[in-house]
Amino acid sequence: MDIYLILAILFTGVSVMIWVLLSFSMQGFERYRSVFTEQTESKLENLFLFIDTRRVFLINVITLLVLPAGVYLITGNLFYVALSVIALLVLPKVLLLRLEARRKAKFINALPDALVQIAGAMNAGLTFITAMETMVRETKGPISQEFSLVLREQRLGKSLAEALDNLAERIQAEELDLVVTATQIANEVGGNLSEIFHRLADSLRRKMEMEEKIKALTSQGILQGWVVGSLPFFIIGALYFVDRENIAPIFSNLLGWVFLAIIVINEIIGGLMIRKIVNIDV
Repeated sequence: MDIYLILAILFTGVSVMIWVLLSFSMQGFERYRSVFTEQTESKLENLFLFIDTRRVFLINVITLLVLPAGVYLITGNLFYVALSVIALLVLPKVLLLRLEARRKAKFINALPDALVQIAGAMNAGLTFITAMETMVRETKGPISQEFSLVLREQRLGKSLAEALDNLAERIQAEELDLVVTATQIANEVGGNLSEIFHRLADSLRRKMEMEEKIKALTSQGILQGWVVGSLPFFIIGALYFVDRENIAPIFSNLLGWVFLAIIVINEIIGGLMIRKIVNIDV
């Protein structure tokens, strides 16, 4: 067979292989970009943070390319590179969940005062919608933003029950479910809604006080869990500085990585068990 024919076949095969790899990598990149931007945009909208998700995705991609390369240049160890990539992939979701939890906590803490304010305005002769508008104007933060969205949805044609259901779906808290259910029942069956709100506000305050007491009583167990959970990593870190030659293989060969994976899995299981023990529903 002619040498030129062999080279042509090899060139064609390599070209097809490169094209297939690039095609699959571009499809994967586009899928990751689509999922990342959609989920991030939805979460940020729920948090009332209106940020360009394309810019956030660009920052995430640049960080994913630059930081692992920097870690490899500093350490020369692929294990740390893998850890940095995993951390960068998980970090945006963790930050969004943290922001969502903080916003939810602020909303729930402000809910009793908002109910009392609405009930007081209704006692003064205002309707429920007008009382809610007054509360929105006079308050700030998540409670004002969420009830303002309820009012906008109601003005755009949705019923009050649908707007309140959407609010409960966005916040997903037992305290708000009680308020929404009580409001809908009072609107359908009848009843003194201002008195119901006063009682709900009092019940929610007592519930929050009880939760704070339980949190204080279980804080020692939570601290012990953190200390015990961190102990293996502190021991590994201390041994790395004291006897680096003997501890280094755990970061550089497959068996060491397996041991580290087992440690991490056991740590996660132990943390979930401790969380289950100290997490007491009121």
